[in-house]
Amino acid sequence: MRKVLVIGGTRFFGKKLVKTLINSGNEVTILTRGIVKDDFGDKVKRIKCNRKNKEELKEALKNKKFDIVYDNICYSPNEALISTEVFNGKTKRYIVTSSAAVYNKKRGEMIKECEFNPKDYEITFGDREDFSYAEGKRLMEAVFYKYSKFEVAMVRFPVVIGENDYTGRLNSYINSVIKEKKIYSTKKDYKMNIITEDEAGIFLEWLGKKDINGPINAACLGEVNLSDIIEMIEEETNVKAFVDSSIDIDDTSPYNDQLNLTMSTSYIRVFFLYRFKDAKSEMRQIIKEELRKEAKKWKVHL
Repeated sequence: MRKVLVIGGTRFFGKKLVKTLINSGNEVTILTRGIVKDDFGDKVKRIKCNRKNKEELKEALKNKKFDIVYDNICYSPNEALISTEVFNGKTKRYIVTSSAAVYNKKRGEMIKECEFNPKDYEITFGDREDFSYAEGKRLMEAVFYKYSKFEVAMVRFPVVIGENDYTGRLNSYINSVIKEKKIYSTKKDYKMNIITEDEAGIFLEWLGKKDINGPINAACLGEVNLSDIIEMIEEETNVKAFVDSSIDIDDTSPYNDQLNLTMSTSYIRVFFLYRFKDAKSEMRQIIKEELRKEAKKWKVHL
């Protein structure tokens, strides 16, 4: 039985990862600040700790070792540096969640892992609030690459969707359509990747059993654009959307800054035969699930 630590396993795809690890027969420990309650019961062990505090983390992990560590909540170079120091000698494998946002300076379609190489990136240290989300992830990767003495896989996820999506981005489009509010975006035909929270959790568990390290793109097969999403909502609700393509107002179209960036997943699919689900099919399914939740609020049966 493998001993697995999950840092941040109580929200979004972290929950699916923990459930998948449990079902696969692992001994799972979750490390969180204890703010968000979980429903894992006695199936997991728990460590309550602020991972940003090096001494607190060292004390919490005293005399503990793990076969693999998953880190879903690393956002800055300082957090990464603490992990490289504290987990040295405590694990041989570390899988950290990164983001497609590391490619933001590049943009474009079918971007491969080599388009951002953390090995070559100049490191500036700081906390999460000192950098943009994208820059924090770039620097985090660079720190792990330079300072870790254990094997590290950096999983670059795109937009993650699902029932536990606390960002509310997809739901904002659904609400705009059903409430007949205008959506403002000049980028409705630009493409982006997605992955569901379930697939993200399943992929991370699968990766933990493979000898694959370094940067890894992970996304559903194919792409979606804003027009696809809006059209699906229209079809599922029989309500016509109001879209103004003359200007961008991000509050009405929160995916605007995710558009015009797609990743190639050929590395993990071709060489390691992982089969991702279809992006458009998954998007439609999540939209249907979100509409069912909205229907309960409106007391309408869909």
